[in-house]
Amino acid sequence: MAKTCTKNEFDMLMDTVEKEDIRVKEYLDLAGYEKWALCYAQVVPSTEYVHNVNDDGRYFVVYLIKKTCTCGRFQYEEIPCEHAWAVLKWKSLPPDEYCSDLYKPKTMLKTYNMPIHPLPDVKTWLILDSVIVDDVLPPKFKRPPGRPKGKPRKKTARELSRIKGKNTCSTCGMAGHNRRSCRNKPKDV
Repeated sequence: MAKTCTKNEFDMLMDTVEKEDIRVKEYLDLAGYEKWALCYAQVVPSTEYVHNVNDDGRYFVVYLIKKTCTCGRFQYEEIPCEHAWAVLKWKSLPPDEYCSDLYKPKTMLKTYNMPIHPLPDVKTWLILDSVIVDDVLPPKFKRPPGRPKGKPRKKTARELSRIKGKNTCSTCGMAGHNRRSCRNKPKDV
């Protein structure tokens, strides 16, 4: 219920809660939906360009001028993250102004502006005789099988963290030996 995106869906779930127990609905009303329900959460601006966005109980700061968000995706991908999108939608700002030029159609057209000439047919290639004469051979030696000498195997974190303990005997329960070598065996009478 807290993660519903639309208010209609939220209201339907609240009606279900009311049918089950009216006291729960009254308690949630008193707590305030904006504190725990995603569809009622607000985008609160700190200033005109810095905004705090509540995302499922975690707060992110979106700075529109610098095109940054504390989640890091806005800077990394150079397109608005979901927190920046919420701010842009709330302020009715065009999102394309906050995207990198790399994602815009004019840049894509410039990328393919220069003609790309395909290679001519193999028969028309001019190859030097010195290159044709050179034979490319495989390396002269092969790496021997097995682990290189002098390099110990890297132990996993699980092996390193394992605490080595002493054996305990299943017969007498004492440490330091097992049931085969147990001297405290009960004698058969």
